[in-house]
Amino acid sequence: MVMYIIAIGLTDILMIAAGLIWGRPLHGMSTLYVFLASIGGTVGVIAWDGLWAFIIRRAFPEKWFNYERKGYFDVPKAECKFYEKIGIKKWKDHVLELGMFTAFDKKAISDPDNPVYMERFILENNYGEVIHLQNAIVGIAMIVCFPLEYFWYFSFPIIFVNAVLSLMPYAILRYNTPRLQRRRLILVEKAAKKAAQEKSE
Repeated sequence: MVMYIIAIGLTDILMIAAGLIWGRPLHGMSTLYVFLASIGGTVGVIAWDGLWAFIIRRAFPEKWFNYERKGYFDVPKAECKFYEKIGIKKWKDHVLELGMFTAFDKKAISDPDNPVYMERFILENNYGEVIHLQNAIVGIAMIVCFPLEYFWYFSFPIIFVNAVLSLMPYAILRYNTPRLQRRRLILVEKAAKKAAQEKSE
């Protein structure tokens, strides 16, 4: 959370500074416009991301995201190695988790021995992947909120920081996916062995 607040705060400060230093003399921006555009743009993209996250989580059926879903949700080893090369193990615990808004925290596995719980964990993890990826993409719509000549002052910083802050949790969820799938399989196999033993007795 702290990292997000710092990143957003610094972005706003830089946009305000750029608007006041260059925007006012070059484009005739008023001081009020600079402040409203900087802060309003930040609030706007957060609300825009939240709207799309709500739509995906509430409107798209769970069968599209459950543990049986193959294809997109299969993460190759090469992708996991890429995340390790960019140091994901060092920063993944400092990235904001939005499970608080869906009543399911994906930061920690609270019931690691329950296969049903693991299936729900994978479901929420898959939803999270799609939501964070789309957040990075739909943020580009902010380009229409400002005049084109203001692109480098407001649109670009907001779009760029939004993309970074969306792709970081996306990478973490992708990195965790194979581990969650393996854990579920182990639990299923244990349950099957236990059932077979009880039946033979």
